[in-house]
Amino acid sequence: MPATEMTARFTPYVQELLENEYARDNLREGADRLRAAYERSRKRRVKAARDEKLRRQLGSALSSIGVGAKALANGRRKPAKRRRRMLLALLTGVAIGGAVALGASEDLRSSVLGSGPANESGSDGSQA
Repeated sequence: MPATEMTARFTPYVQELLENEYARDNLREGADRLRAAYERSRKRRVKAARDEKLRRQLGSALSSIGVGAKALANGRRKPAKRRRRMLLALLTGVAIGGAVALGASEDLRSSVLGSGPANESGSDGSQA
């Protein structure tokens, strides 16, 4: 295959790799884990089938590389953070809960709002 055909064939993947931070991070993480597994195998001189940590490192490395490769092929980007949505949902729940509590308790309503039948004279139902 001529070099121009190879260049034309791989150019979209290279461009996507440059633009897609999610794919780059996953591929880099996979390479780091492979490197760590290689270093462990060189130091320990044990069989990979018996070394559980080495097997876990290899599995996670292959998983990260697979996710990165799929992200390159599909154009998947980094998932959006959901912290803002979670915070908004929590604040909405607190506001609704507070409103329900104020609506249900006359004592709470009078202490928070500072007015109401509890603070007025003759609020005990008897007439003077």
